Amino acid sequence: MSVPVPGRIVEALRRSTVRVTSGRGNGSGVVLTGERVVTNAHVIAAKLVAVESWEGKTLPASLVKIDRRRDLAILAVPSLDAPAAALGDSDRLQAGTPVVAVGNPLGFTGAVSSGIVHAGGGSSWIQADVRLAPGNSGGPLADLRGEVIGINTMIVAGGLALAIPSRAVQSFLNRAGSGVSLGVVVRPVRLRNGDIGMLILELAPGGAAESASLLPGDILMGDLQTAIDQAPGGLIQLDFYRGGQHTLRRVSVRLCPEPALSAA
Repeated sequence: MSVPVPGRIVEALRRSTVRVTSGRGNGSGVVLTGERVVTNAHVIAAKLVAVESWEGKTLPASLVKIDRRRDLAILAVPSLDAPAAALGDSDRLQAGTPVVAVGNPLGFTGAVSSGIVHAGGGSSWIQADVRLAPGNSGGPLADLRGEVIGINTMIVAGGLALAIPSRAVQSFLNRAGSGVSLGVVVRPVRLRNGDIGMLILELAPGGAAESASLLPGDILMGDLQTAIDQAPGGLIQLDFYRGGQHTLRRVSVRLCPEPALSAA
């Protein structure tokens, strides 16, 4: 469902949105603080990262922090002359709230898609019917005041877009690191019952998940970041599906020390 968006809002969001290039990957990012850009972790595919502003200026960027559990990364871009966008409060979102996505899909710069929220509020993901394509990942999902209420991540079955809520983004910006790691690379997937789980793509060799006999293809349920941050003594209980979505299993995992620059 497309909704009309004020031109001044679109213009401001475009100026705060950048193109992120890393290896063979391309995505988007949003300027939130001065020379810092937030994007998706999966956009960062190589050590060399470049950022292109709305005005067409390309600059080298360095990775400040990355969290592959939550698919977020912070880049430092010295001399980036771009206005910062404001973070809104994703917990206030309701079904039917109009939103707009900005990004750089399929070679188009500053592409805009509008729609409405289908599920949001205090959940782990914002679901909206905005149209995303490769290159949109890491770009802003904003309300009609121009406040960023999510970071666009992917499309799931049914055509709905998933975005990381701004509350989680703010927590990531503030967090110094929990000091422990699950040792997984994950991406969100939509289950048959409509819930969102985290599909394990890779396991860190010798990491906590591998030691607990979790496997690529397992689907983890619940809010991983909250579970890890609040794990008593580094021990957490994880619910997961394996080989289908019929039987929910549970495993105890002893978290491992967090690698440098990573909260994965």
